[in-house]
Amino acid sequence: MKDTGVIDRSVLAGLLESFGGDADFLAELLGTYFDDSPRQIAAMRAALGAGDAEALRRAAHSLKSSSANFGALVLSAECKELEVLGKAGILDGAAAKVAFVASDYEQVKAALEEALRATSKREGLA
Repeated sequence: MKDTGVIDRSVLAGLLESFGGDADFLAELLGTYFDDSPRQIAAMRAALGAGDAEALRRAAHSLKSSSANFGALVLSAECKELEVLGKAGILDGAAAKVAFVASDYEQVKAALEEALRATSKREGLA
């Protein structure tokens, strides 16, 4: 399988292995991630609009953690940067970072969907 570099497939493969290779359960978990992530990105944008650094921190923290669980390590790191800014009460420059997060999330989603299709076809994730 082609590695896009957007996700670390070894993390995703380890997650799948941790629950016995159940691709349906992986699909369910990814569905939750796909539902929640746009809400977290919207919450980041709303936090910026409201000047609420703590709300930015919370949304960034949530997306950081869930992204890391699925091997989206670059996206997770970008969210970590936003989390740190929010914790420090700094909103300057955060809008550009949120835009990068939103764009990168779309790439991550496409890569995860591809990995799920491959798993369903028994091609594996590695």
